Amino acid sequence: MKKLIISMLSVIAVAAAGSVYAGSNEGVRCIKKGSTVQAVYDKGSNGRTVRRNIRVGSSYKGGQCMGRCGAACGGWLPSAWTKDCLDHDICIVDQNGQNGGAGDTNCGDEFRQAADDYITGVIRGCRG
Repeated sequence: MKKLIISMLSVIAVAAAGSVYAGSNEGVRCIKKGSTVQAVYDKGSNGRTVRRNIRVGSSYKGGQCMGRCGAACGGWLPSAWTKDCLDHDICIVDQNGQNGGAGDTNCGDEFRQAADDYITGVIRGCRG
C-alpha cells in the first residue's frame, strides 16, 4: 500500500511539474482491452524507435495487463487504459526497466508521457 501511495504521488508530482516530454506524448488516448494497438517507444539515449503490435490487456514477456496505467493488474483504485501507458509498459518489459519511474534510463520519457494519463484517463473514462 505504501509503495502504491508513493508511486501515485510521484506520478502526480511529475504531471504537475509540467515536464518536457521527449518523443511522442499522445495526450490521453483511451484504448480497449482485447484490441491490437501498436506500442511505440524510443530505445534509451540512441533514439531508435521500437514498434510492437500488442493486444491490450494481455501478458507480454512476463508483464501483465499491457496498457493499464499504474502498477500491476488489480487493486482497489480505478485505473485507466491508455496508449501512453501501453508504450511505457512495453518499454519496461523490453528494456528491463529497473524502477519504471521518470528516472529510468530507457523508459523514463515514456513514464513522463504516461503521467497525465494515470489520473486524467480515469476521469475521462478510459476503462478499457
